Amino acid sequence: MLSYNNITIDTVSEKAGVSKTTVSRYLNEKYEHMSEETKLRIKNVIEELEYRPNIVARNLKSKKTGLIGVILSDVANPVAVHLIKGVIDHCTQEGYQVVTASSDEKSSKEKEYILSMVDRQVEGLIVNTVDYNDYSLLKSLKSKGVSIVLADRTINENSLDMVTTDNYAITRTTIKTLYNMGFDVVALFSSNLLKSNVRLLRYNAFLDESKTYVPNPEKLAYILHEDVEGQHQYKCALDDFVQKNIGKKMAVFASTPMALLNVLNAAHELKLIIPRDLGVCGYDNLNWTKLISGGISVVEQPFYEVGVESAKILIQRIRGEISETAKYIELKSRLILRNSTNMENMTNMIYKCEK
Repeated sequence: MLSYNNITIDTVSEKAGVSKTTVSRYLNEKYEHMSEETKLRIKNVIEELEYRPNIVARNLKSKKTGLIGVILSDVANPVAVHLIKGVIDHCTQEGYQVVTASSDEKSSKEKEYILSMVDRQVEGLIVNTVDYNDYSLLKSLKSKGVSIVLADRTINENSLDMVTTDNYAITRTTIKTLYNMGFDVVALFSSNLLKSNVRLLRYNAFLDESKTYVPNPEKLAYILHEDVEGQHQYKCALDDFVQKNIGKKMAVFASTPMALLNVLNAAHELKLIIPRDLGVCGYDNLNWTKLISGGISVVEQPFYEVGVESAKILIQRIRGEISETAKYIELKSRLILRNSTNMENMTNMIYKCEK
């Protein structure tokens, strides 16, 4: 048996008794004017020699690399795992390989990775974008023929294909549900709105739904940082919210997973018992949300499906199977109610914060 490294297309053509051109046509599935006997002979030789064609060389010649580039805003974000798995599963099924990178929520790194992947001749890009205010590079690349799909995070323009979830609708549903359950006042805790169109959508949904139940709902929206300094801000903000609403049935809706975690930490430091003293609900359905305080009520988003749909649209674009204007797909989320919003376990508290 010849060693793998020594096997070339010349070896296959010689052993099969056909020209190198015929082997090349077989490898590229161009079977016109090729007899079944010739196809079978080449197939058997390839299997016998365990020959694998030089895919890189073939793709460069055909100007196809079989590569899909995926740029995540933060690979450490647990939801990114589900999104990228959906992308990889569908791309693998369709014969594409995935190259990934994480921008760490930095626009400069996102642009660097986008250009780097284009230089590597990826056939298309799936971008979980960092800054929805600056998408000139993506639009420029699209105009030059690069297929691009935005996953999860969107922009306020229909110039690019986008796959996301129903952030506005499910947030309104959640706020409405909390008030209908019997809560007197619901606060929003969120991080920087300018960093993500998703957060802004949730903020606007909170205001639009809350005004049905309380006056001046903007006063119940706490926009905070998510760094080390932000943890102290969450404690101060939660203390402020509770102090102003003593005697009422209170709930907090956290619009991001990190905001939810910071709210829970702040409640612990303030010695608030959930749900006796405070109802808590937030995004997303991570494993730990099922364990704390008998379970945290959450909005569960279909991130795996977002990945699959993003890959599906991108590959259809690459293959020229769709040519219409940019597609916008919004997948439905669901609200999961758990113990953290159980009204039966709440009391009208008399609160005194220990400084």
